[in-house]
Amino acid sequence: MKHKLPKHWPPIIILALVSLAGIVYLFFYFYPSQELLRAFNNNDKLEIAAAKYINGLDGKVVSSKADSAVQVVGVMIDNHPDSRPQSGLSQAKIVYEAPVEGGLTRYLAIFDNKQAVIEAGPVRSARGYFLDWLQEYGNGLYMHSGGSPEALGLINSRKIFDANEFYWGQYYWRSQRRQAPHNLYTNTDNWQKVVSQYGNTSTLFTADKAWKYTRIIGKTIGTRGGVKIPFSTDYEVVWTYDAKKLNYVRSVNDKKETDKDGSEVRARNILVQITNVQDVVSDDKGRKVITTVGKGTAIILKKGNVSYGTWKKTSLTSRTRFYDKNGKEVMLVPGNTWVEVVPKEVKVQVTN
Repeated sequence: MKHKLPKHWPPIIILALVSLAGIVYLFFYFYPSQELLRAFNNNDKLEIAAAKYINGLDGKVVSSKADSAVQVVGVMIDNHPDSRPQSGLSQAKIVYEAPVEGGLTRYLAIFDNKQAVIEAGPVRSARGYFLDWLQEYGNGLYMHSGGSPEALGLINSRKIFDANEFYWGQYYWRSQRRQAPHNLYTNTDNWQKVVSQYGNTSTLFTADKAWKYTRIIGKTIGTRGGVKIPFSTDYEVVWTYDAKKLNYVRSVNDKKETDKDGSEVRARNILVQITNVQDVVSDDKGRKVITTVGKGTAIILKKGNVSYGTWKKTSLTSRTRFYDKNGKEVMLVPGNTWVEVVPKEVKVQVTN
């Protein structure tokens, strides 16, 4: 006897079939990465970013394509001992730390124009190599106070969208609690005024130029704890992995680093970019010239794992990208990133 299918299926069966079809659609629409599949196999607890658009500065999910186009603001932040603790480093989406004269380093802190940052600084002078990194972000707004002759010339010749405190002083203030020049600050209210009056859509940084990010934040994938970078005899940076928070804690000269408001300086990803750093010829200040275009060795830290690879930048405006030992571009974890630009002569130590 042949069995006939019922003319009217029960609603619960129809609902189940529709739900199954929806799950299959979403699965293939968002195509999980290999890391996601491995995480499921390992029964990890995950934050799954099943979304189509991300903020290109940190890989975090945004609700629309319009929100994924970012007006970048780059602030030149002082790292002289008299400038510490700084303000705003803990909030920056990306921070570049690179050598300057006097055995010191300086920071280029990259923000999304829409971020609510009460105070960022102390703001210091421009250096040419920081412009090479800034131009990877759609020629974002550059906030600085003066600069080396080379940097000021490049700002003019490259038509950098900048707000030099020497001429745009109304967008900065000086704290009476610190001595100049380590007391100059700016914030969201000020840079948004500059952007609203002088910015344009050609300066936006779009997600297609972003680094690659995973769609999840999973558990620890490695056991090696961090990295130690002795920039000079009296300045040493250490990043130590925090397995509970899945990020790295920053210390300077054996002291945990915090912003002026007490916020700890942490990073989800650490990219160590090893390159040529030399003194500028016939410069009595000891300024540096740093190779930014080209390729070199890189050390990548994320989720407790350390890997070795390379960095590559093909032109002034192209993005510096980081690759593993097999030549595949590194997948970062959604969150903030620090790029440590280190001279070849410095012996970087991976710590356990």
